[in-house]
Amino acid sequence: MTAAHATYDVGIVGAGVHGVAAAYHLARRGVRVAVFERLTPAAGPTGRSGGICRAYYTDPFLVETARDGIAFLDAFEERTGGGQSGFRRTGAFYLHGPDDVAAAGRTAARLAEAGVPSEVVPAADLPERLPGLDLGGVAVAVWEPGAGFADPFATTLGLAEAARRHGADLLTRHRVARIAEGPGQVVVTTADGREVAVGHLLVAAGPWTAALLRPLGIDLPLTVERHVVAVLEHDLADTAEIVPHVLIDVAGGHYSTPQPRTQFLVGGVVPASQADPDDFLAAPRESELARLARAVARRSPARRRAAVTGGWASLYDVSPDWQPVTGRVGERIFVDAGTSGHGFKLAPAWGEHVARLVLGEATDPRLAAFGPQRFAAGTTLAAGFGAARILG
Repeated sequence: MTAAHATYDVGIVGAGVHGVAAAYHLARRGVRVAVFERLTPAAGPTGRSGGICRAYYTDPFLVETARDGIAFLDAFEERTGGGQSGFRRTGAFYLHGPDDVAAAGRTAARLAEAGVPSEVVPAADLPERLPGLDLGGVAVAVWEPGAGFADPFATTLGLAEAARRHGADLLTRHRVARIAEGPGQVVVTTADGREVAVGHLLVAAGPWTAALLRPLGIDLPLTVERHVVAVLEHDLADTAEIVPHVLIDVAGGHYSTPQPRTQFLVGGVVPASQADPDDFLAAPRESELARLARAVARRSPARRRAAVTGGWASLYDVSPDWQPVTGRVGERIFVDAGTSGHGFKLAPAWGEHVARLVLGEATDPRLAAFGPQRFAAGTTLAAGFGAARILG
C-alpha cells in the first residue's frame, strides 16, 4: 500500500534523534510505524547538537537514562546492526563556583547510586588534573570518566536505518500540516494533501511541536531559543596544552568539546534569545563567535591563541523548567519534546520509555514527573545549577 492509504499502529512526527529512537524501539517489537519528517533525518536541531554524552544530571531518573543512553551509543553498531554513533569516551570535568559546592557533591553522589563512576576533585587538586588552565573562580570540580561525545547526525541515521530494517516507514519530505484526532485513530495530513491514519501519534517535532498541537487545543508552554556553537582551532605549537576532555565550565558559563586533530567546540550553558523556528538566523554572527572565544580564552594562554574557524546556530525547544516534556496530551496523542538542549544522549534509552508509554505498557513510575500536566499543576522539576539550567 502507498503511504496515502496505509494505516499504521503508531505515527511519529519528527525524525530527529528522539523521533527515530522511539521508532526503533517500536519497530523492533513488530509495531507498524510511520515517521513523518518535514526534511530528512537530523536536518533540524539534532544535526546541530554539540553531541555531549554525560550522565551528570541532578535528577536521578535522568542520571540512569543518560547512563543507559551512553551505553547504547557505546555499543551502537551491535545494537543497531551496523550503525555508527561516533561515540568517543574522553571523560568530562564539571567546573563549579563556590555556590555550587554542595550541589556538585549531591550530584556526584547520585551518579554513584546509579553505578556511574565520578570523583569530586577539590580546587587544590585541580592544577595537577588540568594543567595549564586558569582555574580562577572554581571552587570544586567533578570528574566523570565515562563521559564523552558522539556524532548526532550519524547516530540519528543509524537509528533510522535500524528502524527501517525492522519495518518502519520513514516518510521524509512529508511536512505535517494538520493533525485530527477521531474515534479509534488519528489522521495526519501532510502538506501535499495526503491523509494517513494511525492508531496513536507521537509528536517529537522539537521546536515545531507546540505549533502543531495548538490547533487541537493543546497548549504546551514551550519556547524556542537560538544557541550558537563556535569551532576553534589550536595553534600547532600548543598541541601539548590541548584539553582532551569535555569541559563544562559552569562557573564560566560555557562548555567545550574536543574534536579531531586540534579543533574544539564551544557553546554556552545559559539561556539565550528566543527565535522563530521558521525564520531564524542559522549562521552565527561574528560577534557571537567572538564572545564564545573570549569565554574560553580566560582559561588558558593556549585557548587565547586559538583561532575561530567557523560555527553554527541551532534551536532548543525549551520547557519552563528546562526538563523534557513527555506524556499523553490526547486520547491517542503523545508528546516527546522540550528537551531544552540536553536531550541527545538521553534519546536511545528515553525512546524505549516512550515506546512503552505509547503502547500502554507499564513504564518507570518516575517518567510521569516529566508529563506536560506538571506545568498546570505547578509541580515543575529542578534542573541544573543556578543559571546553567541546561545541564538538567
